[in-house]
Amino acid sequence: MRAKFIRNLLVLSIIVATASTVSAQDASRIYVEPTGFSIGTNFGMTDLWGDVGTKSPITRYIAGNGFEKVCFMGGLFGRYVIHPCLDLRLQLNWGALYANDNWNNDLVKGSSSFAIGNDAYQRYLRNQDIKDYMFEGLFMFEFMPFRMNPESHAAHRKRQLFIGAGIGGFYFTPYSTVGTSNHWEQIYDLHLEGQGWGTGYPKQYSLWQPCVPLVIGWRWDISKHTNIGIEYMYRFTFFDYLDGVSNQYIDSSQFRKHLSPKNALLAYEISDKTGHFNNGQPSGYTNQVGNLRGTPTNNDAYSTITVTFYYKINGRKREWWK
Repeated sequence: MRAKFIRNLLVLSIIVATASTVSAQDASRIYVEPTGFSIGTNFGMTDLWGDVGTKSPITRYIAGNGFEKVCFMGGLFGRYVIHPCLDLRLQLNWGALYANDNWNNDLVKGSSSFAIGNDAYQRYLRNQDIKDYMFEGLFMFEFMPFRMNPESHAAHRKRQLFIGAGIGGFYFTPYSTVGTSNHWEQIYDLHLEGQGWGTGYPKQYSLWQPCVPLVIGWRWDISKHTNIGIEYMYRFTFFDYLDGVSNQYIDSSQFRKHLSPKNALLAYEISDKTGHFNNGQPSGYTNQVGNLRGTPTNNDAYSTITVTFYYKINGRKREWWK
């Protein structure tokens, strides 16, 4: 490990030393970012990866109604370039996430798919949906591998691949529809799985949550100061209630015990929608207490596909690596 570290340090030292011997600057250098700040904006489509919806990312979009109620996220960010290949990025976003078990409808058509144990069929019967309104803040390192040597031909190309990783946090407000209606109701205070009610129930989660963002994208310098790009960013989370579904169905009498009459009725109508829709089950069917609503061992995640635009503010005239 120590030998590998020393070897990498020597390679980096050689790159810096080689770059420091070059004093002339050709016209193409305007596409190699100098040390300094840039400000930008981004906007694009979101996806929620949890218990609600389809199990596979591929089936998410091959389903006939997979693009139903597409949600979006956008925001502002600032960058500081340390070296042409490395920058820091601070980003603030706001938007919405959405998922629906009905996306499995096309996957269960035909009698062969209507079988106990078929994942798509079980999700289809469950008929849960979720919409999250959220605000997030991210801090990331971004790396452009082809600009490690600012003097190379690849470094002066206008189009550049980049990857990045960092830490972040978000605040979200979850909603779900009530029974068979199209009315959306906040679900955090309804404790649909008895969260926070003591022994035998899951712990109550916080609406503030950390995340780990990973990003890959492609950027294009369209002038000395402006850049556009497209990127895919995936956020890992550390909890399983981003979609409001994780653990077990509970006894509906517990809603009446712990909640007001109004909220108890809402919780009952939202927590188990199987019988409301009668998707292959007898009318009025409800799941047995203890049956799983979701998969508590898998944490939720979410992602975005966005277009970015940023403006480069003039940095120092002489770069530190020269």
